[in-house]
Amino acid sequence: MKNLKFLVMTEEICSDYSRQVIDGICHLCNQKKIECVVCNVRSPKYCEGIFEYQYWAGAKLLEVKDVDVVIVLTGIYFSTYSAEEFAEVLEPFKDKKIISLSQRLPIKNSWAILSDNETIFESAFDFLVKTCGSKRIAFMTANKTTSIESKMRFDAYKNNLRAYRMIYDESIVFHGKFTMNSAYEELEERLGKDCTSVDFDTFIAANDQMALGAMAFFKNHGIKVPDQVKVLGYDDINEAAAVQPSLSSISPFNFNLGYNAAMTAFMISNGIDAQKEFTSPANLIIRESTGYEHCQHKKTLRTEALNQLILRGYDNTYIYYLLDTIQCNDALEVFLKRIQKTLKEVDIKNFAVVLYDEPVYYNRLTEFKMPERVKVEYVYENGEGVLLKDEYFSPREHIIPPKVFENSCENYISQVIYYGEKQYGYMVYSIGERGLVFYNLYAKALSNAIANAYEYTTQYVKNLELQMENYELEQTSRTDELTGVLNRRGLDIQGQKQIDYSVATGCRGLVFYGDMNGLKKINDTYGHEFGDKAIKAEAEVLKSAFRATDTVGRIGGDEFAVVAAGFPISKVQELKDKVELRCVEIREKYQLPFEISISLGAVEFDEDHSDLNDLLKFADQQQYVEKRKFHQEKK
Repeated sequence: MKNLKFLVMTEEICSDYSRQVIDGICHLCNQKKIECVVCNVRSPKYCEGIFEYQYWAGAKLLEVKDVDVVIVLTGIYFSTYSAEEFAEVLEPFKDKKIISLSQRLPIKNSWAILSDNETIFESAFDFLVKTCGSKRIAFMTANKTTSIESKMRFDAYKNNLRAYRMIYDESIVFHGKFTMNSAYEELEERLGKDCTSVDFDTFIAANDQMALGAMAFFKNHGIKVPDQVKVLGYDDINEAAAVQPSLSSISPFNFNLGYNAAMTAFMISNGIDAQKEFTSPANLIIRESTGYEHCQHKKTLRTEALNQLILRGYDNTYIYYLLDTIQCNDALEVFLKRIQKTLKEVDIKNFAVVLYDEPVYYNRLTEFKMPERVKVEYVYENGEGVLLKDEYFSPREHIIPPKVFENSCENYISQVIYYGEKQYGYMVYSIGERGLVFYNLYAKALSNAIANAYEYTTQYVKNLELQMENYELEQTSRTDELTGVLNRRGLDIQGQKQIDYSVATGCRGLVFYGDMNGLKKINDTYGHEFGDKAIKAEAEVLKSAFRATDTVGRIGGDEFAVVAAGFPISKVQELKDKVELRCVEIREKYQLPFEISISLGAVEFDEDHSDLNDLLKFADQQQYVEKRKFHQEKK
């Protein structure tokens, strides 16, 4: 029997609202053994970031055939879309059963899970007026967005003003964008930068972020909370309990919203009638911002909230070490083998990388077209990673590759892999114990690294292969007869091409200049025949110490140069140690009666310093510094 599969569509994973809702969805899915995939789907209208619109490609995954129900965190999208506009956005998915959170959708095949704004605002006004003595209540909407949720909360505010015979006063109604900064800026613009008092005793915001922005404004202008103005937010995010004074808030029980959405999806998937609209109750959380004497368990609540924030700090350590792991350029296969340990460390049980045969270019003005077939490049399961060859499937039939993670019934996140305007594919990974925010950030870093590795492999290496073909055609004229490495002409041509291509693809690297130590003494003591053997041995040292993709050349006498694209300058000393070790090994290999060594200078190339001849001069100067050190150590 086929397991049920739910898809969750959200424009933002990291917000407390999204995280709590998705936690509720995943909890029900775990109970019912349902496979759930969370898709981070940011619309082309998403205004944050330069290339964040690339996440809209994930919307194509909602069309796959093996998905039973799509759950949409609709309220987030209504910041930029009207209900009718968003219904058009969802048109490609009209044949799916759609559960909409926080908002109704004018779509026939949809169900809505709503928060009880009206009832909870009645409770909030009852508490503020009767218990706290509020007489003049200001409100901050998010009406600078197109959010219907903001309008609903604003309407509830106005209705309750009438119920308590308070006059609606436009002068104490402010408009933000659901963010702290927008609230602060609005208050500063309307009340003035020199404001030291306000003509209202209570301030309600349509969400906690704007309430926190207002509290920051009041604090910076010497207006005391709650003594001079009481503050109430909405959403009950972690920071609400952690700030001081702690923020009173309306908790819509986002976890329950998600749980009820998943339960509705489960019911209709099994042919059980479900209400077309389900209203989930909210609750008033009373903390210090509406009066110290009224707050509920303030120490316990703040401690729990701070513990959550501390745990996020620990999680950031794993992000730091991941960034350290992925900082170098590697071929894709090498990189994927290397991340196995990092996946295990952060409790990711299942992880798959799915790539297109060729990158797909996508910008805000074009429509993304999912390729008809995609390749499973890498699968990590049960603590082991496997690179696959020629494993293809249709993304129109499946999101998770078939025959992978069978019967696991895990909760997954689908993350597009992109860089700039290029889409490379997507990855699917299970949600571990560290939470959605952590895994979303972790996957973003992995996505960038995979894209870089893809480019490094398919473009840079491909170009090197082409260069090698040209090199072989002119091997005789470009090869040093004595050592078999490039001669000066070959180095000039091959090395400059390598630098030019590296710079064009945004890659830096190093140019090394080397001069053998003591060749004159070898010639004088053992003869020029042994001097030639020393030069040949040194060439072999450099070829074995550097990478196969690096360009090694003899530029005359006992002087050598190497162009090493993508080589970090931080690794130079490590390279010199390796060269020194190879000198000892090759001397023993050929039983040479003398020591061989070389002084190496290095200089970095980039788009501003890319002329090989100039770089060789600078590297030669560095080589002289190394040469002096060598002679001083020998004395």
